[in-house]
Amino acid sequence: MTKLTKFAIVELNSQTDMLANLQSIELGIKIASERGTRMVILPENAFCFGKQGFASQYFDALKAWSAQAARHYGVYLLAGTLPCPYRPDGTPVADGKLRQSSLLFDPAGDCLARYDKIHLFKATVNDSTGNYDEGRTFEAGNELIVADTEFGKVGMMVCFDIRFPTLAVKLRELGADILTAPSAFTYQTGKAHWHALLTARALDSQCMVIGAGQTGDHVVNPSAPSNVRSTWGHSEFISSDGENVLTQTIDAANDAANRDFDITNNLAHLPLSAKAASWLPKSDSRLELDKNADQNTNKTTLLQQAPTVIFADFDADAQQITRQNIALLECQKLTIITNNT
Repeated sequence: MTKLTKFAIVELNSQTDMLANLQSIELGIKIASERGTRMVILPENAFCFGKQGFASQYFDALKAWSAQAARHYGVYLLAGTLPCPYRPDGTPVADGKLRQSSLLFDPAGDCLARYDKIHLFKATVNDSTGNYDEGRTFEAGNELIVADTEFGKVGMMVCFDIRFPTLAVKLRELGADILTAPSAFTYQTGKAHWHALLTARALDSQCMVIGAGQTGDHVVNPSAPSNVRSTWGHSEFISSDGENVLTQTIDAANDAANRDFDITNNLAHLPLSAKAASWLPKSDSRLELDKNADQNTNKTTLLQQAPTVIFADFDADAQQITRQNIALLECQKLTIITNNT
């Protein structure tokens, strides 16, 4: 009998309120764990969308929280990305910039791998932001990462990386069975390219590709609530033969067990987030909620949406058959060269 491994994407609508983001993340992990998931994948900027310099001050604490979440819920956790002020060797990132770091934890809570995003997004997009240039905030990584797990080798990418076929092919050459792509694609670029790029990278590498996306509108600066960025969402699993794989989708807001989920008052059901409330700062939006509560006025709701959890099964045997039927690596004639300088 073929052995299947259940994966889950937790699709998020992260904002600048880190505690609210943790609650959404923990709820998603909890839903996934209760359904026998082995690995949970979070999107890019899962812990804070916007205010990256501020969030980077909590990198180590959020890394520890992620390790605890993996251990508490007994899953492998791909913790999307976190803004990190230092390189993998511990040296500070130059010029006050950050690294966009994707972390993989095992069910014991050990950090198996760190991948720093290599390809930084730079584009002009027909949306309210217009010009994007991650290089102003981040320093590019320079190391390819493939991590060993009990169900196969995980090649790690982030968002804009999926536009570059050479990276996917090289990860396959290094032994990858699965490629993870935590992302925050803009609505416009996602609408045009997201599905096509995930499918192409799966066909290039003959790996399952897991695209975990941010979705909806994000207020990146609470003091300027009209400054909104929109992301595409549409998280999906693409098998090594280019097919969309889906076994189940659960919208936490409509799930019977979590129908009353409220990010402003749900800590009793989420023990890890409850502990984090003691060391995370209160966001501007939460301070406003407290102010309203003190004045006995109507509660102002946060923009945050409850997470959606998307499930799929990884069939390693079927993938191996695909690779045997179309032996891409045996047919490849060009040498793939990566620049690690």
